[in-house]
Amino acid sequence: MAISVVCPTCQARFNVSDKFAGQTGPCPKCKSPIKIPKAAGDVTIHDPTTPAASPQAGHMPTSPIVFEEESFSRITLTLLFAASILLMLAAYTSGKLFEVKSGQIEIPILLQAVTAIFVAIPCAKVGYTVMRDKELEPYRGRQLAVRVLVCSVIYASLWFVRGMIGIENPEIWQWLFLAPVFLFAGGFTAVVSFDLDWGVAVSHYTLYVALIALVRYLAGLQPPL
Repeated sequence: MAISVVCPTCQARFNVSDKFAGQTGPCPKCKSPIKIPKAAGDVTIHDPTTPAASPQAGHMPTSPIVFEEESFSRITLTLLFAASILLMLAAYTSGKLFEVKSGQIEIPILLQAVTAIFVAIPCAKVGYTVMRDKELEPYRGRQLAVRVLVCSVIYASLWFVRGMIGIENPEIWQWLFLAPVFLFAGGFTAVVSFDLDWGVAVSHYTLYVALIALVRYLAGLQPPL
């Protein structure tokens, strides 16, 4: 195998046998000393315990790929806590504002729908960040925003369907038929949206159910599934 060499003095180009790789010899034209480079096909085996070389160095990385871990900053946690308190206060206040003379609460259905989606969005985002599979590259940016929005709309729609069933105070035997249906639909939504394992996906949906139930309870409404 020949090695292509360029003389740095006279810029002459010529080929040298690879047996001279790494040695120094005179240029056949100007006689200036030239160090013959190693053959480009040489492969260097690195110790797998050492850090992997950068892709520009031309070596195959030997260390495992580790995705960057996402975490919540103190500011984010503070904002989430403050938003949760404001949400609870708003729910309690709305129950007082829309209370009728008979003692019943009649909150407009549009306001309930907006609230259901408003609650679902941070639940979907925070739940995904906490529960996602750490071995998979996380969704980010626009792709994550679309998935969170779609998941939130479906979660809110499941709440709306539950309200349209017409069962104000379901008995235990009725829940035995209703709960699996909604848990399956919510879990399936989380699996498709965020690539979660089935058990984790059901927990993701349950997080939303628990929070929206608390909001409705504070507002004086019957908590949904």
